[in-house]
Amino acid sequence: MQKLKRLWQHLKPNRALQYFNPASQATLGQVIATAEQGHRGEIRLVIEARLPMSLIWQNTTARERALNWFSDLRVWDTEGNTGIVLYLLLAERQLELVADRGIANKVPPAQWQAICQQLERDLAANQVLPGLSQTLQQLGDLLAQHFPLPVDSENPNELCNDPVIVI
Repeated sequence: MQKLKRLWQHLKPNRALQYFNPASQATLGQVIATAEQGHRGEIRLVIEARLPMSLIWQNTTARERALNWFSDLRVWDTEGNTGIVLYLLLAERQLELVADRGIANKVPPAQWQAICQQLERDLAANQVLPGLSQTLQQLGDLLAQHFPLPVDSENPNELCNDPVIVI
């Protein structure tokens, strides 16, 4: 029965997709580019409306899916192991944050949790774009705090800044 309930969550229309039109996607890409200034970290945003049916039948969790995206987008492949994936699974209203070992070892779990809880409150209050923008900036601030760029050094963009939106 639980599997059927989960399947229904992924089949019903999702109104949250209205927030991710081309203009808002471009804005979020710019927010990521700005959040990546001044440090060696990389941030990827993945928003998935629903899981493929095969993953539902395999009982793939939002956490597992976020880890898959972390791997597929090669976030683990940054020079300083300072990549972060912010993942939203809209059908289940799930939020996951996956941080590479370089940054994960420097930030206490309670701090990651506080960032996610604030975004969850923003999303529940229908503050989707402002909440995502604030969260992305907070992630950038953490990366700048722990991995600042030396003065006059280059800041290569190792990963694409465009959000991944899967409808």
